[in-house]
Parts: sequence; C-alpha cells; structure tokens
Amino acid sequence: MRKYVGERAKKLREAQGLTLEQVCKLTGLEPDRLRAYEEGAAVPSVGTVIKLSRVLGSRMEGLLHGGAMVSESLTICRAGESLAGEQGDTDQGYAYKSLTRPGTAGHVMEPFLLTFDPHAQQGAPITHDGQEFVYVMEGAIELFYDGRSYRLEQGDSAYLDAALPHTFHGVGENLSRMLAVVSSQG
Repeated sequence: MRKYVGERAKKLREAQGLTLEQVCKLTGLEPDRLRAYEEGAAVPSVGTVIKLSRVLGSRMEGLLHGGAMVSESLTICRAGESLAGEQGDTDQGYAYKSLTRPGTAGHVMEPFLLTFDPHAQQGAPITHDGQEFVYVMEGAIELFYDGRSYRLEQGDSAYLDAALPHTFHGVGENLSRMLAVVSSQG
C-alpha cells in the first residue's frame, strides 16, 4: 500500500495551520479515517482525494503525484515507465493506479485503472466535483448512481456527473478492471 497521498495531505494541512478536525468538518470525513490516510494505514478513494485537494488548496494531481510539475502539452507514459504507483485497497472497494506521468501540470482529466475485488465490502456512495467517464475492461461492475443501480459488463461505458451520489462495486467471482477518467474543476 502506498501512503504518499496521505502524507502530502498532512503536510498541506499542517502548513496551513489546520487541525485534523477542521479538515474533517470541511470534507465530511471522520477523524479516524483522515488520520488513517495521513498515517498510510488506509488509501483514500479518488473522490476523497478530490475533496481533500479542494479543502487544502491543491489540485488533485498535486496530492496524487507531488509538487514538482512539468509543463507539457503532450505527455506519453510508456509501458514500464514509473507512474504514480499502485494505490492499495480503498474503502470504496477498489485499488487504483494513476495512468499519467507524475508531475505534469495543466491536466483537467486524470485517468485511473481501477481493480475491483467482488468480495470486498461495497463503499458508501460519494459525491465530488467534476465528471467521470468509465469503461469496463474486464469482468462486470455495478454502478450505483443517484439511487439507482446499473450493471456494466465488459465493453460498457458510462459518463456521469460526479456531484450526484455514486459508487462502483465489482460483481461475479473474479476481479474486474475499469478505466476511469475523472475531471475535476479548479
């Protein structure tokens, strides 16, 4: 499990003189959960990273990849090159890795590869700013969106407003993989 996102969030929180409780009040996170992220004992979901970045005055990619930024209009990540690394299991029932090169500024979309264990506990629906495009690459995923349930099979896709409550869960007996492209305003 990687703990860099939580460490970066803690450093930003402390640099701004914010208490853990203040950040929790602004994000809606439980103090024990934020503490677990900061200590590297838990991995925040993509939606939680977006919420933390808003409260801490950072861009999502800043929390994911760190501070050093490269300004390029085109970035290519070759197979086997160092990416942001695999993030461990989240409380949303998936593990993820970023598919962009760390440190590239100016991106309004962030692509992720999510892996779902169908035996993992389903996460509670979340909301965050921006939009999401998802594409099921392998297996089946259940999308819970704004009070309704949708089954997505291999090859299916969905585009959604992330401001409405949503969560995903792997179904079946095997791991499922999904490409998720998340846009975040600001």
